[in-house]
Amino acid sequence: MGFDLGFSQWLIQFYFLEELAAIFSGRIFSATLIAAVGIHFYRIKQLKIFFFICLVTGLGDLLGNFLKDIFLQPRPCYNLIEYFSEIDQCGPDLTGMPSNHALNFFIFSTLVHLFLRNPIISVLFFTSSVLVAMSRVLLLKHLLSQVIIGAFIGVIMAILFFKAYNKWKET
Repeated sequence: MGFDLGFSQWLIQFYFLEELAAIFSGRIFSATLIAAVGIHFYRIKQLKIFFFICLVTGLGDLLGNFLKDIFLQPRPCYNLIEYFSEIDQCGPDLTGMPSNHALNFFIFSTLVHLFLRNPIISVLFFTSSVLVAMSRVLLLKHLLSQVIIGAFIGVIMAILFFKAYNKWKET
């Protein structure tokens, strides 16, 4: 917990960016990115791939919720509240590991990258994923380790499903 707590204590100095961080964690930001990708896949006549990406992201969200029930790790805004006067206690308490925001954004971004292989779109989406992950740490909804593990699970899951998709497509 030492590095995680130390990183969060360092990052809290940027808490004045709370409203900006909330935008990156919000539904409007997510919906905008999803809609943009959906429109792009529609324009290139690959809507099935877009639906596949959405399905895998949904499965990732389910896996993240399942893992939360196994790890039962608290959120910092719940159990480390004494270190951070800037925030109010949040809940539920034992849903910190992994960060579903990080997991879902990294699944989505990795699959968009693997299917499109467009460097500009890839940079845009991975940057968005990092901003979302860091917003979760800044808002003290997760520790750095929780978003890193969420991102790692998301990338691995995306690669596995991409490989499975390609194998299925070959048959």
